[in-house]
Amino acid sequence: MKFIKYSIYSILSLLMLIGCTDTFEEMNKDPWKSNNLDPKHLYTFSQLKMFSSGHEGFRGNLIMSSPLSQNLACNYTQGSGFRRNDGYTEATWSLIFGDVMKNIADIQSRLGDQEGQEGKIAQAQIVKVVNLLRMTALYGDIPYTEAGQGFTDRNFYPKFDDQETVLNTMATELEQARGVLLNSATNTNLFTNSESAELYEPSTVGAEKYVRLANSLLMKIGMMMSHADPTKGQEIFLKGMNGDGGYITDWSNAVYVNHVDVGGPWGQHINGTGVAVRGEVGGFSGPFMSELALKNMQQRQDPRLFRITSHLTQDGSAYVSMEDTARYTNFDPFAQAGGPNEFKEVHYRGMRYGENAFGTKGLFHNSSSDQVVQAALWTDQTDYKFEDKGQFATLASLAPATYNRVTPSIVIGADEMNFMLAEAVLIYGVAGDAKTYFTNAVTLALAKYDAINFPGKEFETKMEELYKRQTNNAYDHDNAVATYITNANQAYDDASDKLEVIAYESWISNIGDGYNAFANWNRTNKPSIVRATLSQDDDGTYDLPSYPGDPLLETLTPSATPENVPLHLGGVTNYVRPARFPYPDRELTVHPSETNRVIAEQRANSPSNPDFIGIKQWYSFR
Repeated sequence: MKFIKYSIYSILSLLMLIGCTDTFEEMNKDPWKSNNLDPKHLYTFSQLKMFSSGHEGFRGNLIMSSPLSQNLACNYTQGSGFRRNDGYTEATWSLIFGDVMKNIADIQSRLGDQEGQEGKIAQAQIVKVVNLLRMTALYGDIPYTEAGQGFTDRNFYPKFDDQETVLNTMATELEQARGVLLNSATNTNLFTNSESAELYEPSTVGAEKYVRLANSLLMKIGMMMSHADPTKGQEIFLKGMNGDGGYITDWSNAVYVNHVDVGGPWGQHINGTGVAVRGEVGGFSGPFMSELALKNMQQRQDPRLFRITSHLTQDGSAYVSMEDTARYTNFDPFAQAGGPNEFKEVHYRGMRYGENAFGTKGLFHNSSSDQVVQAALWTDQTDYKFEDKGQFATLASLAPATYNRVTPSIVIGADEMNFMLAEAVLIYGVAGDAKTYFTNAVTLALAKYDAINFPGKEFETKMEELYKRQTNNAYDHDNAVATYITNANQAYDDASDKLEVIAYESWISNIGDGYNAFANWNRTNKPSIVRATLSQDDDGTYDLPSYPGDPLLETLTPSATPENVPLHLGGVTNYVRPARFPYPDRELTVHPSETNRVIAEQRANSPSNPDFIGIKQWYSFR
């Protein structure tokens, strides 16, 4: 379309110039007329863009949704502190509605005027659902039926649809798209990878992949409705589960996007969250492991710690995984940091949940200097040399070796599908064995990094070898994976609430994907260790041990009286975990009648809260 950014792909600059030259006079007469850019370029842009913006990935994923789900923390504490910041929560809205939806609407409008394009229109409809399912999970009521019509219909102020309508309409349109793609008369003319018009992996040609994706999305929507309308949710789930063409079952038919390292950190092909993890788009992001997730993984001897967790070190202007193993002593990723009023020398320590740095990053109090000593954010940031005591005083991060510019972005994963199936057997009574699906899900979650070629394999091997060399020479990766699966199955068998066990494993599998982790928690309020409501008494402050000096440099006995430091201040929701992103300030300004209407309606249908971000969405557990 006329105002689409020239940076969609570097090779398109010439194409756009030619197109603009050929139709300049016509477009000058009608400035809202769509240009003649090949729809395949708009299509691949619409598949890729939701995953490739470092600006949005930094904000929507690392600062907000991941800390809200508490499987990651962040040096920016607006998410974990239950606070508002329009600069962080509007980025996702602007990306999808500002950049993506107008292109999808343009594709559907232009191809709708041509014969024989039903298959491509159906593909675009499925991509629309992929994008807007994220949007409604974060924001609640959104424009859906009129989304993206600014350039096609000159509808610059679309109406908002309530979330129930959004999800039901998505389901209807997915069924329609699936029907087109199952029909041999309409499923041959498609966007394909052979024409450089398809970015969803696996790289299969034909309709099969999109039929599976449509069915899997129906199942996801059905599960999303499990609390708000379980009867309708079950119906939609079964339409996907029993639909012709099947659904995603393993990593060979899961749908994801591969990224390539071209164009630098602001390039259009990179993984947006990955460049943010490396601090390449706006500076240091601080994507730390939450103490809650890290300690639970350590307790369970989770072998993924070698792949997804690391210390950070600087490499020019970027932050990378610490791989100089010669600087470690007795490396043990499973050793847990102490609790309140306790300090232990451990290699991997997570960031506590709150917003005050003394509480979130404090190690101990030095009474001789009346100083709270905080953990370092990266190696050699403090006076402690890393090879001496610094290795025991540095926060553990999401590993840039694994999460970087070329990390694949999962549209719907095989592990996610099997977790949903396990849950659906228990809550919807669908066919199958819940434990079998659960075992498959855990197995697939552990296997995904190699199955779809996440980077970081060499780093994982290096850190495992370090652990074997310095601490446990009997460690074996394959045995550790098998033991983890066995223990997870035992936990499932022993649990009185089996949904709790499913939710925990799903929550851990979504580390790095805050959008999905937040949506799942919002729907279930599980795992219950991620509490829906905090309190001033339990979470407002934290007790650090107080020493008459520095316990890293000498052996000291802590004082009987700990140092009580601030941790969580309650945010704008009075300690209630937010259930949504707020609408952007700009939307409130330019579209006030509609945004005020849907805010009032959503407030009326939810328990009260001082701030809108604490108001439950339709699909939220309550």
